[in-house]
Amino acid sequence: MKFYKTVWFKCIACLLVIALISGASITVLANLWEVSATERTARAIKKIYGEEKEYSVILDADGEDEIIEYDGVGTVNKVYDVSGDLLFRTTGYKGYKNGTITLWIKAAKNGETYAIDKIILQSAEKQTLMSKLSGDFYDGFKLTDVTAAYNDKSFFSASDKTATNYNPVSGATYSATAATNAVNCVIRYLGGER
Repeated sequence: MKFYKTVWFKCIACLLVIALISGASITVLANLWEVSATERTARAIKKIYGEEKEYSVILDADGEDEIIEYDGVGTVNKVYDVSGDLLFRTTGYKGYKNGTITLWIKAAKNGETYAIDKIILQSAEKQTLMSKLSGDFYDGFKLTDVTAAYNDKSFFSASDKTATNYNPVSGATYSATAATNAVNCVIRYLGGER
C-alpha cells in the first residue's frame, strides 16, 4: 500500500493518463482530418482543369488494381478518363538519395494520339531543391504526339544532353531525373507497355 502513495507511482500514473488522453485525441483528430483518395483525386482534377469534372477510373492502385511498374524507373499508380483526356498519377524513381517524385499528368486527346498538356507535383519524398523544379521545368515536358515519341524512343532526360527530349534543371539534377522518369512512364503506358 505504501507503493501507491509514493512520488514515483504518482508520476508514472500521471504520465500514463497524459499518454492515454493524448493518444486518444490524436486518433480522433486524425480520423476527422483524413482526406480520402476520392477527395485527393477530385482536388487534383480541379487543380488541373480549374473546375470539378466527372471522371471514370481506368486504373486505381488504391482500389483493387495493381501498380504498373517500369524497370525500376517508375510506376503508373492511377489512370482516369476525364472527358476523353487521360489523367495519370505516376511516381518517378531515382531521385536524390533514391527518393521519388509523384506527379499528376494530363494527356489530352490529340486526334488519334495524346499530347502531354499539363503536369503538377503531388508529392516528393527525400528530395531537396524542389523549388528548382518550377512551372518552367514542367512546361518542358509538353509533347504534341506521345505515340510518336514512344515509337522514336525519344524519352525525356534531365542529364543526357544528347537526348531528343532534354529537359535540364540546374542544382536539382537527381530530383529532375525522378520527375522525367515519372513522365516517361506515361509515354511508355500510352505507347502500349502495360
